[in-house]
Amino acid sequence: GVRLVHGGRQLMREPLDTRRQKKVKAAEALAALAEVSVAFAGFSGIVTAFRRHNPGQWSPLDRFRFRFMVEFSLATLALSLFPFFFSELGLTESRVWSLSSLLLGGGALLYLIRSAFRLHPLLVAGEPVSRGLASVSVAVGIGIAVSAFMNAAGFFSHPSGVYLAGVGGCLFVSSAMFSRLLLASSSDSST
Repeated sequence: GVRLVHGGRQLMREPLDTRRQKKVKAAEALAALAEVSVAFAGFSGIVTAFRRHNPGQWSPLDRFRFRFMVEFSLATLALSLFPFFFSELGLTESRVWSLSSLLLGGGALLYLIRSAFRLHPLLVAGEPVSRGLASVSVAVGIGIAVSAFMNAAGFFSHPSGVYLAGVGGCLFVSSAMFSRLLLASSSDSST
């Protein structure tokens, strides 16, 4: 490795080749997440085709699930692309992950609040909302927001991995909503 002297201490810096390998792995993972999120957004058409009713006859809960799935898929796509855009603007790697993480955390927090406002009327109306899925989605959303803000503040030694985990969490929530929408109708009385 390369030795650097800082404040009288010798520091080891990763060889340039190792840093390039990490960048390539992160870029490959982001590209894969983008592809999968586009697939989920595309599958929304399949969901529409296979549902028993046309979308105009869907219950408010099914419309919520559908919109949530599509919005989360598209958000995951955007989050997968942000680091590439920031990198092309000439930002340093640490700034790329910091700024991307700030957007991820802010987006997750805003979406949690927005979803709560959209879900509350469904609960009041007695729609059979899956409380288990809602709880997991909220827990994942909070985890994403907190870890992303901590990542933006520089708390983690591998910011690309933390960011990838957050974007992966978004994809997890989208896939869970896709499964729920595809496999359950709003007339189910499941939890």
